[in-house]
Amino acid sequence: MIRLENVTKQFPGGSNAVRDLTLEIADAQTCVLIGPSGCGKTTTLRMINRLTDPDSGRILVDGVDTRGVDPAALRLKMGYVIQQTGLFPHMTVGDNVGTVPRLWKWDKRRIDKRIDELLELVGLAPSEYRDRYPHQLSGGQRQRVGFARALAADPPVLLMDEPFGAVDRITRERLQQEFISIQRSMRKTVVFVTHDIDEAVMVGDRICLLKMQAQVAQYDTPEKILTHPASEYVAEFLGRERLVRRMSVVVIDPSTLEHPPGGPATREPRVPLSSSLIDAFAAALSSPTERAAVFEGDRFVGAFTATSLLESLRRASTEGGEQVAAGV
Repeated sequence: MIRLENVTKQFPGGSNAVRDLTLEIADAQTCVLIGPSGCGKTTTLRMINRLTDPDSGRILVDGVDTRGVDPAALRLKMGYVIQQTGLFPHMTVGDNVGTVPRLWKWDKRRIDKRIDELLELVGLAPSEYRDRYPHQLSGGQRQRVGFARALAADPPVLLMDEPFGAVDRITRERLQQEFISIQRSMRKTVVFVTHDIDEAVMVGDRICLLKMQAQVAQYDTPEKILTHPASEYVAEFLGRERLVRRMSVVVIDPSTLEHPPGGPATREPRVPLSSSLIDAFAAALSSPTERAAVFEGDRFVGAFTATSLLESLRRASTEGGEQVAAGV
């Protein structure tokens, strides 16, 4: 869907924000750009919708070179969500959400229907919120409206620049989960900028970890980056909590489960086989037996224990290493 080819952007004074960046972002996936402050994440994002033009190289969206597309027309085909939402303060919530459909000259009935659909989608009842103004909303509610506005004309591409960075931790986690749920159903091509590695691991299908001047340190799935950092720089960026983060992306390996002869104990908590190791371990710790009963649908698969945790991590690391060695 999006391809950057040898893209460079230099700012006055001679410093390169982005130098010779080549990157391909697959259709219907969320690509997270992450790296230290000033590494070129936001500049890269803004070049995709031509809020900033590159000095050299080219950017293709669905095979079309964006240099040949009118910037305003290009932006109408891309949703754009920023940290401070950018809502128009003199417009109601409904009018804000309907901004792009109005520019596309949709008829009023279609716009009204779309506004209501999107407010429902982001958890804001239209009857309660449609006629409010941005100053009457909490920070989290404003972010929801900003997200709804970005989706209004059903664009194939979403650009999100630290969209949840200005809200408190609990609200941010709720918005992240809401984004994941919506993305699973709508499958947009998303470029998501963040400075938070936990957020990157949670929302990303692929993570592009950048060094300064947007040099790619590693571009891979969250699991592979956490399990097999490509360099010492990547390992240091991930930090000491890398093991815990790995537990959040590695799922239960059924071959590591125990098989008690009498089946699951009555008081054991149940978890699905698709659970992450961190969820399964939390369930096991809450049980007096220190085990969690793992089910696939209605079928009992086995009991998850601390040994299952360690063995699942070990096997994930071994398999990942074999795939890297094979060039996968």
